Amino acid sequence: MHGNYFNVGDPYSEWCRDNSVYMIDMDAVGICKKCKEPLYLAETCFDRGQTWKATTTTEALANLAGLPSFLVFYKVDEKRELESLRVTQLTPTKGKETILLPENWYQVLELLQERHDLFCNKKDLS
Repeated sequence: MHGNYFNVGDPYSEWCRDNSVYMIDMDAVGICKKCKEPLYLAETCFDRGQTWKATTTTEALANLAGLPSFLVFYKVDEKRELESLRVTQLTPTKGKETILLPENWYQVLELLQERHDLFCNKKDLS
């Protein structure tokens, strides 16, 4: 059995691998809190100092959907709360890796929501 999360295999992923049917899981799809349309895609990974994670499919999907996408490495503290993030924008334009505190990443995500709010079809809902 291949390990996916904490060395515990995901049965569906294992079945796909065993049958040579290839897939990836989507780590994060940010959505509008009102209309539920997607705002961004992200590959996320616990930060162990690595410098790379495969993002080819996430980038391809983001380009097809016209969405921004990100690679997000995150660190947690002893309480398992977010401590810091290393974020790289993948699409529509590749950016440089930026180290952010959780509150700074929140601001980025809120900005994506605010930009979407300009044309959201559910403006009157909370």
